[in-house]
Amino acid sequence: MKKFFSLLIVFVVAITFFSVAQAMDYQLEQVVVFSRHNLRNSLKAGDDRGLLTLRGGEMETLMGQYFEARLRAQGLFPKNAQPSVDEVRFYANSYQRTIATAKYFSAGAFPIANTTIEYHRALGQKDRVFLPATDPALVKKLSAETNWKKLLNDTGKEIATVERLTGEKFNPNDYSIKLRKEVVEWKAEDTLKKLSLAADALLMDYYDGKVSYSDSEMRDVAKIASLMINSNFDRPLGSKALASPLLAVISDELNTPGRKFSFLCGHDSNISSILSALGVEDYTLPGTIEWRVPIGSKIVIKKFRGSDGNEYARLSLVYPSSTQIINREMITIDNPPMKVALKLRGLQPVDADAIYKLSDVLQRLSDAQIVDGRRIG
Repeated sequence: MKKFFSLLIVFVVAITFFSVAQAMDYQLEQVVVFSRHNLRNSLKAGDDRGLLTLRGGEMETLMGQYFEARLRAQGLFPKNAQPSVDEVRFYANSYQRTIATAKYFSAGAFPIANTTIEYHRALGQKDRVFLPATDPALVKKLSAETNWKKLLNDTGKEIATVERLTGEKFNPNDYSIKLRKEVVEWKAEDTLKKLSLAADALLMDYYDGKVSYSDSEMRDVAKIASLMINSNFDRPLGSKALASPLLAVISDELNTPGRKFSFLCGHDSNISSILSALGVEDYTLPGTIEWRVPIGSKIVIKKFRGSDGNEYARLSLVYPSSTQIINREMITIDNPPMKVALKLRGLQPVDADAIYKLSDVLQRLSDAQIVDGRRIG
């Protein structure tokens, strides 16, 4: 009987704690967004390769309008907000597609504000915050992280689909994968490069409504188009090396007094490396043919003040569905983009909505900047 009452007390305490956590009210105080650029021309498009397309700009404006509606509904900004330079920051890598994405988003989110898009290098030059240089001391360890032969063997089905749809052929005896000398990224050469470029071109045509294939076929195409990028999820050391400078910026944004909204715009490689470096649990993506980092996707970190006076944070991945992109659908509160909660491996949330103590999230951001025993962010 004594044991029964002890268990009953533990059960009641647990239920009470859970109820209190569930009953907590949260007031939104700040939002930090890290965005992949939106739709671009294919990497085979000659002089226009990689440039943001009109449809990409249109989709990003719609995403900005959706965020404006949500931020206004949650009390962070009034209607027709004209935030001060201290309240809002837009910072992009120094490429047309990233700067333009930030501009289109700002036009949707703050249409009558004179928003400055910050970038630090000449147009077309790599900003080392987004694309840091390879550390020579890490090259050997980074090169040993991925078994490329196994990865390609495991994607035989997807490779066959791309070959069938594009006519491009992959020769397992004629390819190489090397770590770039100028940036912590991998590049494919020879027949694998040609296959990847063909997959990328087909994927861009699909989103632009120029071709129509089954979802199953396009999932195969998307996987090959993003093969190098998605490998970041299996490379913890390389992901930290690529993500560390951005993690430092995100930490600074969350600690900047008076800041309400931050929009950082880079690439799919940035999102994949950030998620891997932070130890995000595996997730599934509804409504898209993409495997891990959809077109126009955004890591969204919301900072709240709880009714207990403490600070909390929630992370999510927000992205337009494939249908929304292809059909040029309006993205509104009634027709929202897809949203997936991001859970951090090893961290205990305070409630069922994957809300964490802000201090725990900041500590995770700090720990993720330690690469091979050194802080490089």
